[in-house]
Amino acid sequence: MKWVRRIVMFLLILAIAGSGVMAFLSYGPWKDAKADLDEAQGKTFEPDDFKTSFTPQENQDSVAFVYVLNPDGTAVCGTSYAVGELDEKVQYFVTNGHVVQRHMEKGLPLYIVFGDSFIEGIEAEVIFYQFDAELDMAIIKIPQPTNERKPVIIRDTSEVETGEKVTAIGYPDKAMEVDSTKSVGKSSQTVTSGVISKVDFVPSAYGFSYKSLQHDAFISHGNSGGPLLDQNGFLVGMNTLTNPDSENVHFAITANEIKQRLDANKIKYVKSEDYLDDIEDEISSEKKKFEKKQKSEISDIEDEITEARNKFFIFVIAGGVCAVVLLILFIVGNKKVVMVGEQDDGKKSYLYCEKGLFAGQKYEITGQTMTIGRDTHSCTIVFPEETPGISSNHCSIYFDARTKAFVLTDNGSTYGTYLSDGRKLTKGVPEQLLPGSTFALADKANEFKVDRE
Repeated sequence: MKWVRRIVMFLLILAIAGSGVMAFLSYGPWKDAKADLDEAQGKTFEPDDFKTSFTPQENQDSVAFVYVLNPDGTAVCGTSYAVGELDEKVQYFVTNGHVVQRHMEKGLPLYIVFGDSFIEGIEAEVIFYQFDAELDMAIIKIPQPTNERKPVIIRDTSEVETGEKVTAIGYPDKAMEVDSTKSVGKSSQTVTSGVISKVDFVPSAYGFSYKSLQHDAFISHGNSGGPLLDQNGFLVGMNTLTNPDSENVHFAITANEIKQRLDANKIKYVKSEDYLDDIEDEISSEKKKFEKKQKSEISDIEDEITEARNKFFIFVIAGGVCAVVLLILFIVGNKKVVMVGEQDDGKKSYLYCEKGLFAGQKYEITGQTMTIGRDTHSCTIVFPEETPGISSNHCSIYFDARTKAFVLTDNGSTYGTYLSDGRKLTKGVPEQLLPGSTFALADKANEFKVDRE
């Protein structure tokens, strides 16, 4: 049977090696999945793509040069800015009423310029005009919507406070004479900065009753009608007046005054609070999408980790079990273990019938336990049914090669099994007999001896 054990051991070695390889291959994906999980859990939502403020350079895309052409070739020049809805073409521009006064009073042509030269101007019309003590404002409409300019975002000026930083954009001190060589494009705009010193100020000393913001961002005549923007790039006012006695005191009509006229003329525009609310909604929506995606990603990775970990431990356990079995077989194979009945010294074991029905007969005790009694199905030595004192399954005996002794056991006989010294065996308790020992059944009419030769 050694070759069977060797084949099994060889197969176990292959199984251990295979389990080790598979465990190693499973550990890599498990480790990688754990790293992926740490990375996925470490991700945070960053709304970098959402714009909540605008630079002065970006706001220059809302500003356009405007002028009224006089018959003598000179012009009344000013600044305007676009209003409308985001991501749509614009058709309406706001400026001061005094910039378009000659157009309104004398019918002189009004132009708005998006290019670099005077001659690129588009003739426009005025749909709202007021130039009096209560207001200095005009709304201009061009023939067709354009994407040459972007709409400003208008802030609620009731929230504006003194000390806030502001920026003015416009075309100060442009020559009155129309000259095609003069640049009036975005590159010719001037950007100045300052601070608000008064809010809701009424410049009554100059004959006006509208509310304005007083600030010190430098402006001059050509800035009239241009936007005054807060540090986020939202419109807070329209530059209108300068203090002739001070270079650092200027006035801008409040954005709330402007919004009233836009509402009255049913012209759509973007409120800063609506814009920021929309941004916040978009951020919230994107954050939910991010969290949902992240949760799904983490769940998938956790499933991968569980699968990889289970595979790893299955192969480790399988390899361990195979190793234990291999160790047992190795120990058994290297330890001379002799099973019951095996003859490790070349001798054979025999049962001799000394007296009784089978007197003079000899029986070899092989690898199986020998049973004595009357049962023809279970006994090796079978007595006749009518034999007195003999039970159906009286006793059994075998040779233990490890102890070099015979082992006799009474199987619950009625009349007992006796040793040569007269002791009666306890039922079911094995008793060792050395070679040459004798034992008897019941009334000792049947006596047996065990020996080896």
